[in-house]
Amino acid sequence: ILLSPLVSGDFNRATRAIKSCYNQTNHQLLFGVHVVINSQDDIFIEDIVNFCKESNVEYSVTDSDGTPSTGKNSVFDFFKGSDFTHLAQLDGDDMFYPTFLTQVQRHLKKYPKTDVLATLPIDIILPNPTDYTIKIRDEFNALLWGTHYFCNHTWVGTIGRDPIVDGISLPNYARFVLFSRNIVELELYYDKFLIVGEDKKMHFDFLSLHQQDKISYWFTTASDMWICDRTSFWHPKRRTLTA
Repeated sequence: ILLSPLVSGDFNRATRAIKSCYNQTNHQLLFGVHVVINSQDDIFIEDIVNFCKESNVEYSVTDSDGTPSTGKNSVFDFFKGSDFTHLAQLDGDDMFYPTFLTQVQRHLKKYPKTDVLATLPIDIILPNPTDYTIKIRDEFNALLWGTHYFCNHTWVGTIGRDPIVDGISLPNYARFVLFSRNIVELELYYDKFLIVGEDKKMHFDFLSLHQQDKISYWFTTASDMWICDRTSFWHPKRRTLTA
């Protein structure tokens, strides 16, 4: 399994994401780490390249046009040319839980032919308190599910409304965390013309192929796989938040 942080800025969060790849526990999977640097910030590129060299972490610098799709597609390109059987791509401002590969192994043991795995729900770090958040260090707030099982009706809000098709929500409401080689061999790439919502477009592509029995597309309710950090561009102390 290839763990590939996609980094484009924010040196402290980028290095945190990379370090989280090496903190995996309680699994028997073979994995490697390769950092994809897709940025238009030359200073950041130089800093993160030096970090990777000093830490003996494999990396590549890819051409960036500033869109998320181009960065994610560059991760797919590296995966396609590698010997890995599966890919776990991580956005550079987020981080893996130490139990990420524990849950990947648990899922693949039961459903080995999985081509895409997406997480629902997710744990989130937020700048401002909301319902059910808890206060954490540096005055940030965390929304933690703490369970693999939850009632979707309470999260959706009203029975019958689905954020994927409600005509209101732009992004997909689950995050893709695992891809098989079948995805890149089918050349299922992100649409570079979508600046927002590229994951949602991919969801419908995956769902269509799943219905045609060409791929196996799964959602998991294991919330201890990764953490979404939504404070990157908000907090004046954003460079001090560490795992």
